[in-house]
Parts: sequence; C-alpha cells; structure tokens
Amino acid sequence: MNKSRTFLLGLVWVVLIAIILVAFVLFLRVAQEALRDPASEAEAPQAPAEPYTFLGEEPIQLAWFYRPPGNGNISSIAQNFDTFVLTKQDFAERDQLKELGVDAPIMQYLLFENIHDPGSCTKNPWRNQVAYNVGDFCTISEDHPDWFLLNVDGSRMFSKNSGDQDFVRMDPGNSGWRNFWLERAAEGQEDLGWEGVFMDNVEASFSKFERIGVYPAAYPTEADFLAEVEEALAYYYINYFQPKGRPLFANIISLRDPEVWFRYMQYLDGAMIEGWAVDWSDGYLSPEKWNEHMYIAEKTQALGKQVILVSQGDQNNVERQQFAFASYLLINHGLASFRYADASAYNEAWYYNNYYIDIGEPLGVRYQDGNEWRRDFSNGTVIVNPKKHTAEIITP
Repeated sequence: MNKSRTFLLGLVWVVLIAIILVAFVLFLRVAQEALRDPASEAEAPQAPAEPYTFLGEEPIQLAWFYRPPGNGNISSIAQNFDTFVLTKQDFAERDQLKELGVDAPIMQYLLFENIHDPGSCTKNPWRNQVAYNVGDFCTISEDHPDWFLLNVDGSRMFSKNSGDQDFVRMDPGNSGWRNFWLERAAEGQEDLGWEGVFMDNVEASFSKFERIGVYPAAYPTEADFLAEVEEALAYYYINYFQPKGRPLFANIISLRDPEVWFRYMQYLDGAMIEGWAVDWSDGYLSPEKWNEHMYIAEKTQALGKQVILVSQGDQNNVERQQFAFASYLLINHGLASFRYADASAYNEAWYYNNYYIDIGEPLGVRYQDGNEWRRDFSNGTVIVNPKKHTAEIITP
C-alpha cells in the first residue's frame, strides 16, 4: 500500500515537472519572437516602387500678382516669374509681358464676393470686380436688391478695402448674381483678351463673420454658406471655364478644414494659400499646422491642380524667407509656384539669392528624419525643421 502511494506521488511529480518544462519552453519561444529584430531577417522580394516623376520643367517657379511692379520694370517680371495675375486695367503691362516672351496664361483678377460702390452713379468704380461699368452699382442696387448679402437686421453687408472705398458683399447663392458674375467674367475673356480668372476672397469658413460679429441672414450655419459658395464655383467652372479650357483659380481664405479646400478644388484649376508655411505676422505655425499646409499643397498637385504659395514676411528677414522657400522646395512637384512678400507691397519684386541656386531636379518626395524634413535633389538637399523654424539648402 505504501509502495503504491509512493509510486503515484512520484508519477504526479513527474507529470507536473513535464508541464512546467513545456510551459517554460513555450515562454522562451514567445519571448524570442517578440525580441527578434525584423531588419535582421531576409524579407520577401517586393516589386520596385514607382519611379518619381517631376511634373514641371523647373524646381523653382515664382508667382507674380496683382498689379504691375511699382518701378515699371516689366522685363524683370517676365524674366523671373512663372505664374501671372493682373487686374482688368493692366492691359498694357499684360501685352508687354506677352511681347517679352511670357507664354503662361495671364489671368484676370476679380473679386469673388464683392462689388464696388463708388459713391456716385456717374463715378468710375474700381475695375477689380465685375460691376466695373459706370452706373453698375446703382442699377444693381435698384433693380436687383436680392443679389446683396444681408445682415440678420436686413441691412447690406459692407467691407472697407482701402480708405473710403466701400465694397458690398453679394449673395453667392443667388442665381441672378451668379449669372451676372459669369457674364462679366466671360466678357473679360472673350472681348478683352484675358486667359483665365483669378478669384480673390473665396471664403472657406465663417471666420470673417465671427470676427466682426455680423452674420448673413440667409445662411444660419457655416455649412449652409459653404455649400452655396461651392455651388457658385461649380456653376462658373462647369458652365464656362472648363468647356472653354480657360483656367479658373481662387484665393481660398479663412480655411479651417482641409476638406473644404478639396471640395472647392473640384471646380478650380488652381488655388492660392496666401499665408503659407509661416504665420501672417512675424510668428510661425506649429509643426502640426505647418505639416497640414505641406499636405494640402502636395495633395492639390497630386490631383493635377496648381497651387500658388505665398509666405508673408519682412523683406530683410532672410532667415524667414529661407524657411518658407525651403518648405516650398520640399513639396513642389512641378505644379506649385512661390512668393515671399508682404501683402501691403505686392507691387514690389523681391529677389533672393536662393531663387537662383542650381539644385537640380527632385529625386523623390520629402521624408522625415527626427524633427526635420528632408528632400534630395540631383544637385543638393533641402532640410527644414518646423519645430525650430530653421532651414538649410545644401548645394555643392
């Protein structure tokens, strides 16, 4: 009896020890699998990545707008810039640019949302908007009061452009106003020789209304307003610009959600970010906001659309200019043009040495290295640190 009990106890211990050993072996295998370095193991063969294709002719393309240079040196603009926007009255300068060899379309600047009240039915209005004939404002005011965007108290919504010059906001959802805008825009194309339209102040949020605390009565929500802006763009693009093969660009302002940008881009050939990669003042964007700007510029070009990137700053702040320009080099895939300027001095041409470097063609897209973003070119490398707001452009 004692021998049998001893035998059974021994058998139990043997089984327990065997279970423990098996569990220990399994634990070691799991631990080894977790600690194994994937890079040390041979990977299955993969198809080579698609070779990078640069869509443009030059990696550096500069944008000029909205008026001729204050010093009258049109030949310098023709030689150094690649994208052009002028106002309706700049016929002579437009034709001179063409005579100097500019083959890119020269677009006509038009306000998207405002018409000018010159203060008199016999006074010449500004010609940067579609109600440009003498008496236009009075006729629209008397015959088409429904075209105007009204405040919740029933009054018209005004904005000051310069000094005592009054501009009055129009309703983007009014079909009569849309017809008038497109009729006048087409007149500039067909009769006056312009090669596309650049619309200023296409709003992408309620930001302006929120700043002044005045809201449009017809649009109780931001979504309602943006939907009508999108419909207006679609109307202009589908009914004239797309079938005529004439470029339609817009300065998309007050952007808060990139999704709105790409909704609008369905009905545009190109767009401007007027405060790109740096803040409007002397500050900088957060790394996250900076990267959002990069993403918008890259995806816009991937859609086959052009983008004009404008960075605001002081003329003598060369470090800021280099940061903004290097950021542009990171994402130009051939459909982006750049300008470093101050909004109050757009008629001044600022030239910087880094505009004339021979960096060659980009070899691929940008890539991240710690806090830095880099891009390799056939003749150099661009490095940008959006956290420290520094940039290097390295050439031989």
